[in-house]
Amino acid sequence: MHKPLLFAALLLALAACKSTPDAASPTIDFGPGDGFSYRDGSNYPAGTQDPTDWSTDATWNEQEKALFPDAKFDLNAAQTTTFLQSNWLYPNSAAQSSWLVNSRKSATGGSVPFTCMAVIVGSKFQIMQRLPATEAPSGYVGRAFDYAQIGLHPGERYRLYYVLYNATGLLYKGHGDIRYDKP
Repeated sequence: MHKPLLFAALLLALAACKSTPDAASPTIDFGPGDGFSYRDGSNYPAGTQDPTDWSTDATWNEQEKALFPDAKFDLNAAQTTTFLQSNWLYPNSAAQSSWLVNSRKSATGGSVPFTCMAVIVGSKFQIMQRLPATEAPSGYVGRAFDYAQIGLHPGERYRLYYVLYNATGLLYKGHGDIRYDKP
């Protein structure tokens, strides 16, 4: 008689120890509304804007930090929040987009050089494309994306995480959400 009760208690204990679905398979919270900032082909706002996109992220969780295993510095270190002049991906949403990053001018008038690492991930942090570290000695990085070639799915949202750094460490990090739409 005690064996069935012991077995039931053991099953209940095991069920209570099971991790939650969120812990087992983290997902990205894209935010309210469409969860990304619309931009037209001339890089003008063209609809709702997500204020969390294309700006600095103060602290990243373990899944976000793990996207940059080659970083030799603390990804949650203090940043130079005024480092960027511009940081846009356009058009968004689209089948093909351009991502442009410009640093501000230095006190002497030249752009501040940096190196950029970036990765595009799906809603469950699956890596869709990793961009190799790119040096920007003139303070400018531009990338073109063809979402079909990357293997993205039309109508789905993705996130581009980016890290800008130099020899002293982290300068700026953040994310921007994108959606692949066929023309």
